[in-house]
Amino acid sequence: MPSVLPTLLCGVLAAALVVTGAIGGWGISTTFVKHAAAVEAPFEMKRQNGATRPSFEKTKAALVGSYVVTGTDPDGEPYASTRILDISLAPSGALELDWDSGKLVGVGQLIDNVLAVAYSIKGRTVISLMAINPDGSLSGKWSRRTDRGSKGTEIWKKG
Repeated sequence: MPSVLPTLLCGVLAAALVVTGAIGGWGISTTFVKHAAAVEAPFEMKRQNGATRPSFEKTKAALVGSYVVTGTDPDGEPYASTRILDISLAPSGALELDWDSGKLVGVGQLIDNVLAVAYSIKGRTVISLMAINPDGSLSGKWSRRTDRGSKGTEIWKKG
């Protein structure tokens, strides 16, 4: 039985590129966007144990709320303090992310159980890939366009 992982990784990469292009103002062909949208289509896939996953819309709606964010910078140093992240659902259906009362904003795209997020800070594009954990928290890595090597980490827990 073929693995779903390569398809998932391609979908996450495609979504991250689309989101980054939207935030960065880069031109993206409509052909690329159509293909990226096609990758995210199989949200009602069955798990290997036979149980069905929650629908795409239910999973997206469950992400809406406030989160306490902890993490590390790319050099491994822990954040000096926690941050607050608010996730809301835009009229367009996109997930909007708002850190520290609007000091930083981004957009997210849900692919299976991974939230791909893009935003810009101090002129640098940032991409985060956050896995949705069974307890409702999210955990993952982020990287900035200008960073080389290691990535920062974050954990988001509903507050």
